[in-house]
Amino acid sequence: MSATMEATLVAPDRKMDFRKMARVYYLEAKYAFIRMLRNPAFSIPTLTFPLFFYLLIGFVFGAFRNRGTGVDVPLYLFCGFATMGAMTPGMFGFGIGLATEREQGLFTMKRALPMPPFASLFGSIVMSMLSTLAAGIVLAVASAALGILTAPPLKIAAVLAIVAVGALPFGAVGLWIGSWTSGRAAPAVVNIIYILLTYFSGLFIPLRGSLEYVPLGSPAFYLNQLALAAGGSPHTIVGSVWNHIAILAGVTIIFLGLAARRLRRIG
Repeated sequence: MSATMEATLVAPDRKMDFRKMARVYYLEAKYAFIRMLRNPAFSIPTLTFPLFFYLLIGFVFGAFRNRGTGVDVPLYLFCGFATMGAMTPGMFGFGIGLATEREQGLFTMKRALPMPPFASLFGSIVMSMLSTLAAGIVLAVASAALGILTAPPLKIAAVLAIVAVGALPFGAVGLWIGSWTSGRAAPAVVNIIYILLTYFSGLFIPLRGSLEYVPLGSPAFYLNQLALAAGGSPHTIVGSVWNHIAILAGVTIIFLGLAARRLRRIG
């Protein structure tokens, strides 16, 4: 058989295999997102908590009235809560979800199924990014409707795109947590780490004095800096954009590696 004939016969099969593979990944992502929407304990906090606390701090505690500080407070808080929205689905979805699946034996069953090894992980990653984007859109639309945000729509869209991609390092952290905690301990562990990362990252109130360097140890700080830069906030950006991107990429790679090593050894 000539090389031309062989290529003609093999090409359709390879094309079909690619289509089947792409459909598997698409379905995993689709049903992971639908599963999130159908779980009120996960979807309601993910989609509404950033907006709730944004309005609470802005109106009830009067943060939006602080106009003479040289900082666009509504935009500063918007970027902070959008970053908070990027942290939630990855840390809770991966952290608690994976720990529960491991404890119940579902993770072992998934590994035995005849499906691509990264399809389930891909679906969860896409779910985290779409959840972050949905929470950001809810926050942006409500803020614009109430006349809070004055930033151009393109800058707000840039902020939402950055925080959506920025969900990846927190998904990696959540995956690492879920790889070594039990299903019963995971909620407490995730909540403690989540609170520490949230309130010691300068997302809502810039930390000064002896606490000035504390946020540098949190990936949320670097994502928030990127969001502020994309939004055009007059707030001083600490360090360079490329430095922040490199740190977030490093966090993603390190924690994915730690989680993969743990799951390979323990399962």
